[in-house]
Amino acid sequence: MKKEKKHRLLVQVAIITIIIFVITLGFMIYNNYTVTKESYLESKQELIDRDLNYIRDELKSFSYIDWIIGYLEEHPDTLTRPLTEEEEALKNSQEYDEFYYRLMIDHAVDIIHSGETEQFLIARELGMIVALLFETLYDMNQSRIYMIDIIDDHESIYFMDDDTALALDNSFYKRDIPGVEKTGNEQFLTRISYPASEHSAVKDILSGRYDGKNDETFYEVYHDPEDNKDYYIGYLPFDDQEGKVLGYLCLEYDWTSFRTDLINKMKSSALMGLGVLILINGLLVTYMYRKAISPVQKVTTGVRDYMKDKNSSAVSEKMSRIKTKNEIGVLAHSFSDLATEIERYTDEVQKLSNDKARIAAELDLATRIQASMLPSIFPAFPDRDEFDLYASMTPAKEVGGDFYDFFLIDDDHLGLVIADVSGKGIPAAMFMMFSKNIIANNAMLGKSPARAITDANISICANNSEEMFVTVWLGILEISTGHLVAANAGHEYPILKQGDGQFELFKDKHGMPVGGMDIAKYKEYELWLKPGDKLFVYTDGVAEATDADEKMFGTDRILETLNRNQTANPEEMLRSIKADVVAFVKDAEQFDDLTMLALEYKGKGAKNGK
Repeated sequence: MKKEKKHRLLVQVAIITIIIFVITLGFMIYNNYTVTKESYLESKQELIDRDLNYIRDELKSFSYIDWIIGYLEEHPDTLTRPLTEEEEALKNSQEYDEFYYRLMIDHAVDIIHSGETEQFLIARELGMIVALLFETLYDMNQSRIYMIDIIDDHESIYFMDDDTALALDNSFYKRDIPGVEKTGNEQFLTRISYPASEHSAVKDILSGRYDGKNDETFYEVYHDPEDNKDYYIGYLPFDDQEGKVLGYLCLEYDWTSFRTDLINKMKSSALMGLGVLILINGLLVTYMYRKAISPVQKVTTGVRDYMKDKNSSAVSEKMSRIKTKNEIGVLAHSFSDLATEIERYTDEVQKLSNDKARIAAELDLATRIQASMLPSIFPAFPDRDEFDLYASMTPAKEVGGDFYDFFLIDDDHLGLVIADVSGKGIPAAMFMMFSKNIIANNAMLGKSPARAITDANISICANNSEEMFVTVWLGILEISTGHLVAANAGHEYPILKQGDGQFELFKDKHGMPVGGMDIAKYKEYELWLKPGDKLFVYTDGVAEATDADEKMFGTDRILETLNRNQTANPEEMLRSIKADVVAFVKDAEQFDDLTMLALEYKGKGAKNGK
């Protein structure tokens, strides 16, 4: 159980980094997939535009292309049937050869006024030329090519079977090809269902988007249920010289195979990224353990050992092994100095015969050590004009359990802390010092207030054999915007003045005091400070200051004092509160520590004294 508690922070850091890396990796893979897909489709569009325009130009170069399209429209099933004996005889006759020559070469015959049989045979011949053109393009790019005919309410097309090319060559050029039986009844066109309702691009064309004045190609991705594949399809309208749409040319590319290859590549990238993720996360966790977890454990062990044997030399030797230069290293060295100072002063007071003098010396040491732990130089940040703050702590005894703290997390974020440790005297002061550094260290790591208090609570609960606790209010101010994010762990309500209004209690949400239970969770809230807004936080020693008649000063008197002089700066605010408390309690003994912190937000561009 103890081992789990020691490494709980390490596990949390590992989980958070894994989540961040996985989200980042997923985003990168998705973005790569999208970019590659779009690039592929753009390249295919260029090929489709080129090939479709080539086919259309070749078709329009035929003298009788308009007639053959019209013939297909009027006789949709005629060209798909076998030749009759009479048609076969006419096709192989000298008379037909002369007719074909005069029509196709000399253009001396009007095909429209020819006989039905001649028209049928010529339509087959011209259809073969068109089919061969389609087959040539198929051989170039291995893509399915269709010619869509306007019949049956745009719900049928004619297309060439891929396996009929050799037979077409055999029939049209009238030459023998090994392995191909010449029957004279080869079919080169087949009618299939092609409902426009299933094809978005066809619906766009039929809805009137094509006006016959441009060469726009329409595109769609279509799933073919027959072969269970997806195709990227381009449609190019085919019109006559008068702009009338005769049909549509259609070119398909297999999208399924490319998508499968792309997904496989993404899987490989994901596996590689996962490996890198594991490596980076391992290095990060190792670094966190060496720079944060292990030093904190050493400080904790040193504190426990010192509490047992009071051997400052052993503590100093252990603390000297902590080489980190962050706040944990400062805490270790501070504790080492504290142990050394306590032992030195203990040796001095032992030489005194007067117990009272010895105790006074110890308390004086603790007072000075405690005072040195709190920021006491004002103005605290003389080069910052965006805000003004002031804080003070008056212990009820020589040492107290209250503390305040403020620090710059970075150039644009100011941390503010006020807290109240349970108990009084030196134990409270030591617990206060330990808690102060743990809370500040978590905030300086860039954590949110709720996260910083949660992690500090876990660390303190793991080393809290005396079962002490501390109430905490932690706020982080974004200096450039006045955005304040805060969390309250069982502390007093803050007092806020915004705009031209008065000072009022801000009843925020409270969590459990830090050190009570390691499973406690904390919530945070947001405030937006504008130039001139003021914030006042305090410990319960101010509101609960008691006079000789056991009457408390109360929050109403605090608000009355603050509102009496609303233009006061933070230092004047604290002095007026303390003066009113002293006047109220008179000769009564101070019951609790008086700790206060005030902030005035001036905003960007403010000048000192304004």
